[in-house]
Amino acid sequence: MSYQPPRLNHVFISDRLKQQLVEIKKYPITTVIAPMGFGKTTALNWWAKQMTKKYEDSVIIRQMIVSDSLGDFWTGFCRAFKEEPDLAEKLKELGFPKDATSMALFSELIRDALSGIKGHIYYILDDLHLLRQESLTSLLMMFSGSMPEYAHIILISRNQIFTDEEKMRLGSLLFEIRTEDLRLSRNEISSYAKHCGLEISKDELDELSLLTEGWISMIYLNFKSYVQNGTWLSKSSDILTLIDEVLLKPLPLRHRKFLILIGMADEFTPEQAAYLWGQSDWRELLDSLTKNNAFITKEDNGVYRYHYMLSLCVRRKFAQKPDKYKKDSYSRLGAWYFKQEEYLPAYYAYACGTDWKGLLKVLERDKGESLNAEHSKDFFGWMRDCPEEILLTNPVAIIVCMVKMFSYNNIAEIKRLKKLLLKALDQNPKLTLQERNNLLGDAEVAESFLCYNDLSAMCAHHKRACALLNRTTISVDKTEAWTFSAPSVLMMYHRRVGYADSENAEMKGCMPYYYKIFDGHGAGSEHSFAADLHYERGQITDADISNRMALSAAKQKNQYSIMVCCGFLSMRMALLDGDYDKIKKLGDELRDLLYKERQYTLLNTLDMCLGFIYALLGYPDKAPVWMAEGKLTEALVMFPATPMLNTFYNHLLLAKGEWTEVIARKEDCLKLYSIYPSILCEIRLHIQLSAAFLKLDRRMEALTELKTALDLALPDRIITPFAESEEYISELLEELKNKGVYSAEITKIMVLAVKFREARQNIGKDYFGEDKDYGLTNRELKIARLAAQRKTNTEIAIELKLAQGTVRNHLSRVYDKLGISGDGKNKRLALESILKVDE
Repeated sequence: MSYQPPRLNHVFISDRLKQQLVEIKKYPITTVIAPMGFGKTTALNWWAKQMTKKYEDSVIIRQMIVSDSLGDFWTGFCRAFKEEPDLAEKLKELGFPKDATSMALFSELIRDALSGIKGHIYYILDDLHLLRQESLTSLLMMFSGSMPEYAHIILISRNQIFTDEEKMRLGSLLFEIRTEDLRLSRNEISSYAKHCGLEISKDELDELSLLTEGWISMIYLNFKSYVQNGTWLSKSSDILTLIDEVLLKPLPLRHRKFLILIGMADEFTPEQAAYLWGQSDWRELLDSLTKNNAFITKEDNGVYRYHYMLSLCVRRKFAQKPDKYKKDSYSRLGAWYFKQEEYLPAYYAYACGTDWKGLLKVLERDKGESLNAEHSKDFFGWMRDCPEEILLTNPVAIIVCMVKMFSYNNIAEIKRLKKLLLKALDQNPKLTLQERNNLLGDAEVAESFLCYNDLSAMCAHHKRACALLNRTTISVDKTEAWTFSAPSVLMMYHRRVGYADSENAEMKGCMPYYYKIFDGHGAGSEHSFAADLHYERGQITDADISNRMALSAAKQKNQYSIMVCCGFLSMRMALLDGDYDKIKKLGDELRDLLYKERQYTLLNTLDMCLGFIYALLGYPDKAPVWMAEGKLTEALVMFPATPMLNTFYNHLLLAKGEWTEVIARKEDCLKLYSIYPSILCEIRLHIQLSAAFLKLDRRMEALTELKTALDLALPDRIITPFAESEEYISELLEELKNKGVYSAEITKIMVLAVKFREARQNIGKDYFGEDKDYGLTNRELKIARLAAQRKTNTEIAIELKLAQGTVRNHLSRVYDKLGISGDGKNKRLALESILKVDE
């Protein structure tokens, strides 16, 4: 028989492990957890190939984690679904889900996209230990619950993934493959040797088993060493030293240089390897290295990856190269990513090579869009380290930096960059006068954001920009939300008591300049401001006209954030008309539009609007869950919208009867509302505080707060916030009126309040069954409804000003009349069910 050389690169999977891998198909989630080098990835790759051979309709989706970055993870996640391009694009638009709304949308997108696939779907996420982000665990659990029953998630990590509590919640849904399942026994090492074509003695097998402790990477390196020089490796050496001795040092010098150079990249294609090496023998070198090294794998998509241990080893070697070689190599890597329009890795490659010209070139092309909040620290570092003389040669990049610094709230850096821009323009004689003016115009736009909420100051910048620019500005993306996800233009920009009419005039005078340089960004906003103002003054017809004008202008320029503002005002007007069907229709149509147009950042804005509507109606339990539960900090709304979010949440608290919580939030809310002054938020806060104090029998404080609200509102003839809150403050308004305080204005408020009360009551009767008494008295019905909202007897007693014993007796009669029996908790649940079913 002819001699057969050892087959060291042939994959070996023990029979015991094969039996474990078969179980994956039975579970929604599988975790494969073991230290580095135990063959986790190799085992799953082997298993995946077996699955696709045995079941041709199986779908394998792979993703490798390469950094501790949620942004990088999400980019890779979207890319993993490239065979479902529509899903991949929607996921890219959504961004990493960080709140309840985006989580729910993520779940829906996954479920809808994958439900049509017939075979089993397996999503393999490898090297999860590199991403140390707690929010990812929640996403993975949501992901597993969103996928069809024939879909499976396989997570590979060196560290534990789920906590004990999470494992308990997953229960029988989770299958675990552990270190001991991957560790080779003495007999399995013997089988591995035979599989590779090696003959080893019993003593050598005993020595190898003791030396490696079943660690397959160590076994492979020993086999490699044994074939090369007939000796086993020392147990005392660390694994990277062994990799160097066995895999790198025996290589010809040219092969070794190639291996170290290409290891700069986390993964690479043949074309990328050819570009980085820059010489004609790249194919020969790549084929030779992959054929003789099990630590380099080629995926089905043609992408190559080094095993993590090999990557660590070659990067150590690369770090020892001369500085010029490293800089040139990183610059070449950056240039490759730039050509492929992979801007995020291009930034980092150029930064590693301190190639600031290259980095600014990426910034100019990308406009900073690939950089998000988690990259801010690195971005600040780049701009700090980039020599001033290089920045001065690229004024366009300076403009992009100014805009990016605003999104990162780095005001000092914006001012520094403006000075640099002026200096750059003075030092650049090649620029034409118009080119200089365009850059100055862009800078004016960037600086205008520093004056957010101050219409006069912003308008001055925009007028100067308009005079300078002969094109639209590069400082703003027209597709971004003009309102910064706020639900009302008036709430954004009404900042001075008694100046609402002046602000309205400024909006109408300023926006034509803005539209000219922004190509219609925010179209309809001046009409939306006017519509809101009319409505807050109780001028319903004028509000309707202006709102329709705003909606028409917004539709022409696809300004979805303005459309949401228009929809919100339309819902408030429909509430005043007692038309709940219209409220529902408007909300549903808006949600469908935002889904269709992938305006996912505005979904939370719509939730804010609906939460406020249900608070006004007195049904806080129907508000979006994240709002009702007060998860405000988790919501993906931009900072300018947070005052409105907190205002609407306060009204939900009133509707839930949480009076002390409203009062406790006073100082935080006042501080928030003062950052970018919002008079309407302040007005509503004082109304809400007045209502809460009254419910707690602190009447003088309630009157003081209400008087403060009136002082802020009436100089601008704003009355609707008081009418919308009539159920809480009507008796206080009457008291102030009788004392001669704003008597004429309060009379107008009460006329509107009556209309609002009737509309709310009609909606309650027609749509929520409030006219049904279930055979209960009025007092019993009130107590029953509060009990159904899971309020305790004590809370009900306080709210209705009754003794606890009276509440208990009334509830006992309610249970008897409705035929409810059982223990206290089950009685409450049954009561809640009866009332909710009828609603």
